[in-house]
Amino acid sequence: MRTTFMISMLSAALLGGAACKSREEKAESKFEKAQEEVRDQREDIREEMKDITKEKKDVVEERNDLTKAQADLAQARAEYSTRLRERLAKIDTRLTELGNRTDEKSRETAAKLRNERNELSMKVDALGTATEENWEQFKKDVDTRFDKFEKDIDDAF
Repeated sequence: MRTTFMISMLSAALLGGAACKSREEKAESKFEKAQEEVRDQREDIREEMKDITKEKKDVVEERNDLTKAQADLAQARAEYSTRLRERLAKIDTRLTELGNRTDEKSRETAAKLRNERNELSMKVDALGTATEENWEQFKKDVDTRFDKFEKDIDDAF
């Protein structure tokens, strides 16, 4: 009986030792898994940081492009305004010539055309209020009105 008892105790000790080892292995495995998960999370964060940095760079580039486009539009507006003012000056010269004629019809036509010229001048003054969205339409309208007006002056001569 003693032998049986000893064998039982020895078996229990061996099995108990194996169970402890199994618990240690499980704990170690859990720890390694947690470490690996932390490493993966760190790598994901690094990748996200790279993406954020790239997105910031893209935003800066877009902002620079917008600034350049706005400057180009401002320059185009200034050049267009200058051309319109030159056209108005030529119109003024022609209107003065027409008004200086001796016949009554020419003076009446000059007075009528001067009113239209003033409307054109107000349209040119409104150039600064044209938005980017309606800029092309604004230019088309003004150019059409100038062309028609210049034709009317030519017809009056």
